[in-house]
Amino acid sequence: MTQPAYEFVPATDADLPRLLPVLHDFYQAEHLPWNEPALRRALAALIADPNAGRLRLIVRDGEIAGYFVLGFCFSLEFGGRFGLLDELFVLPTHRGGGLAKRALAEVEALCRAEGLDALRLEVNDDNAHARGIYERAGYIVHPRRLMTLWLRD
Repeated sequence: MTQPAYEFVPATDADLPRLLPVLHDFYQAEHLPWNEPALRRALAALIADPNAGRLRLIVRDGEIAGYFVLGFCFSLEFGGRFGLLDELFVLPTHRGGGLAKRALAEVEALCRAEGLDALRLEVNDDNAHARGIYERAGYIVHPRRLMTLWLRD
């Protein structure tokens, strides 16, 4: 018997209770600060406003296997709007079969459908596995540092 295929499904508000534990796993793995109220606000805004970007669940047989967040940004350097792959996470039990590569292809297709010419992402320097996936997919490192100024507490 064949296994059900993975699907990339737009997230809805109703998905948030089952998505938040997956996000929590990602935030722990990447050592990111967990602020659930802020994340809930951001997820709700992303779901409500297609101009902000896309939140896709990676689903197999009705269960979440991962997710990705694609944000839309603007830069003169990139000719206007561009995509930012903000988060891509595949649960450990679904790794090793090329699912991250398929998710990247889905993100790229969404960007092309939006008429975007560029897609950027950020990856931690110490995550060699993820960097390898991105490099094999054609992503290149820019000789710059991403810097942040938080405008509110």
